[in-house]
Amino acid sequence: SLPLIVQRAAVSLSFTLHPLDGKPVMIVGASLDVQGSSRAQLHLRQILDAPGVNAVVMPGYEFLLGQANHAFDKAGQLKNEGTIDFLESCFLRFMKFTEVANILNIPEEVVFEAGEYAVTTPGHNGDLPMVVKFSQEKIENIDIDTSGESQGIADVVFTRIPTQIIEGQTLNVDILSGASVTSNGVLDGVAKAVKMAGANPDTLRKRAKAPSAQYHGDETYETDVVVVGAGGAGLAAAASILQQGKRVIVVEKFPAVGGNTVRTGGPMNAADPVWQNTFTANAGESHTLQEMAAIDESQIDAEYLEDFRVFKTQVAAYLSDIYGQTGYLFDSAIFHRLQTYFGGKRTDQLGNVIYGQYDLVKILTDRALESVKWLEEIGVEFDQKEVTMPVGALWRRGHKPLKSEGYAFVSALQTFVENNGGKIITDTPVDALIIENGNVTGIEGTGLAGGKVTVRAQAVILTTGGFGANTQMLKAYNTYWTDIDDDIKTSNSPAITGDGIILGQSAGADLTGMGFSQMMPVSDPETGALFSGLQVPPQNFIMVNTSGKHFVNEYGSRDQLTQAAIDNGGLFYLIADEHIKNTAYNTSQEKIDRQVENGTLYRADTLEELAKQLSIDPETFVTTINNYNTYVDQGEDPEFGKDVFDLKVVTAPFYATPRKPAVHHTMGGLKIDTKTHVLDQSGKIISGLYAAGEVAGGIHAGNRLGGNSLTDIFTFGRIAGKTVVVDKLT
Repeated sequence: SLPLIVQRAAVSLSFTLHPLDGKPVMIVGASLDVQGSSRAQLHLRQILDAPGVNAVVMPGYEFLLGQANHAFDKAGQLKNEGTIDFLESCFLRFMKFTEVANILNIPEEVVFEAGEYAVTTPGHNGDLPMVVKFSQEKIENIDIDTSGESQGIADVVFTRIPTQIIEGQTLNVDILSGASVTSNGVLDGVAKAVKMAGANPDTLRKRAKAPSAQYHGDETYETDVVVVGAGGAGLAAAASILQQGKRVIVVEKFPAVGGNTVRTGGPMNAADPVWQNTFTANAGESHTLQEMAAIDESQIDAEYLEDFRVFKTQVAAYLSDIYGQTGYLFDSAIFHRLQTYFGGKRTDQLGNVIYGQYDLVKILTDRALESVKWLEEIGVEFDQKEVTMPVGALWRRGHKPLKSEGYAFVSALQTFVENNGGKIITDTPVDALIIENGNVTGIEGTGLAGGKVTVRAQAVILTTGGFGANTQMLKAYNTYWTDIDDDIKTSNSPAITGDGIILGQSAGADLTGMGFSQMMPVSDPETGALFSGLQVPPQNFIMVNTSGKHFVNEYGSRDQLTQAAIDNGGLFYLIADEHIKNTAYNTSQEKIDRQVENGTLYRADTLEELAKQLSIDPETFVTTINNYNTYVDQGEDPEFGKDVFDLKVVTAPFYATPRKPAVHHTMGGLKIDTKTHVLDQSGKIISGLYAAGEVAGGIHAGNRLGGNSLTDIFTFGRIAGKTVVVDKLT
């Protein structure tokens, strides 16, 4: 029932500022009846004693005044002498209490047994080895082996937390939003080492925070453009602005940049026929083209009809060119556009039909390759030896970076922004837009230690992502799925909670497509993450349910795969052999071995043994795999219609990766035009407000193709940067 800004303030006070940490507190209360204040005092004491608040509360019932309406005169003054004496005695007791409490708060001296102590603590992706070095007087160094963690997601944990521990010689260090597991792992590991060195870690927990973590006052900045959100879209917009010689500040609510982009698998869709034609077509791909070309024109919406007719001539020419041969891989921007259209056209539970806005989808697909070339100029290196396809992409047109995962994009863009005069402010949630005379001219936010951060600019670009990590918002808008569980996992960063959509609405923005969200069918059952197990191209997928049976066409769209998984109980397994394992994204043999050891990935020398590990009937499981291998040979699955294949499951060892759908992408968002202006409910441009990436709707409609989000954020992020300079700075 509290307004959002009050909720945010309460969260900030309780978990960021710790304003009462270690401070003496006396509870003062009044009520109209006799015992109301006593009950309230008990509840308040629980809050003050809770972790994250840690106040030193005076024992007893302090000043609790019952029947307060009888204790004051008409002027509001206490009229009962006994009450006044009681109040005075409470204050005197509190003064004595503060003297004692402050003495207790004087830091204890700590003496360590000098040396280096090796400890292992739980990280996000498994064990986190670390070595802590002590002199007799202090913690000298913290060396953490981060090789098992995902690049970009928790990097800031491994720098900031050790720095603050050593700077303040304290374990009173805040965990980092979005990396709580790893943060706690580092703190627990150092605490374990402190104990091994003969000292009490609780003593270090009672010490003050490091000076760099304490409040240093409010901050005000002035720039040309402020970008809200430091994911791929925000960094692309900032880079574009800097390339035009203008100033930019990027404000990010979490400690680390990257948002959802750093969590992606990496492949980015862009039709590049010159490159793709150098690859051999897979079995069944020509059949996919023929099927689409055979669609009745009456099923196609008018704005896409001309493109469809051009596509049919392209396919006819291609099939004629490869007649009698295996052929090369076909693609075109129009084919990409039509797949985005067909893949996104959906009907919700209320009968509403949605499909991608043509002018936005045309820009996405026509300028996708331009975005790839631009990223290469920024510093991203792509693997030219492989054209790939993420799950639900429907075609092999993925440009995959040489560096692991989405970190390749984020690291290159962040380096470019910082090296070219851009400023990135982290740990700063944006609370409000500054709106003056109908123009959006900046933002107000809350900084790391609770200070107010104001950035004044000529315009604001919102690039905060969707709301996939806000379950209640998902449930409130949902019209597509029959139900969304309260405890559903998400592949998203915890930062992705709809902030930009709410900010846009505060300026009068219109929304579109909010009822549609996408589940990632192949997510980790425990965390929702994408980086565990063996994630391979869909032509090498074989999905098996908990009964050991094949249940879906793995080349389908993400919502089709998700619904099939839900219909089969949710949990299923991706099966691989040694050769299929070698096509997996973003992994290594060391990581695979560690996951097998931890029980999050299964491995066996025979299919029968693997089935037993999964509690599946071996005979059923082996029959399923043998049938699938037959389908690979014949190029068609008569059960579920899959017609694009690569490898069979034949070579030991064999693997099973547990998977379960999780929230992945929200299709709806702020309504924008082709220049990324945010539109109000009458379709007019909101002056000074722009949006790009998942915070904006209208492109992907009811279902997004795998690999299209990266194309979206980099294409429209660049456009936003160019548009704002033309509109406001020339």
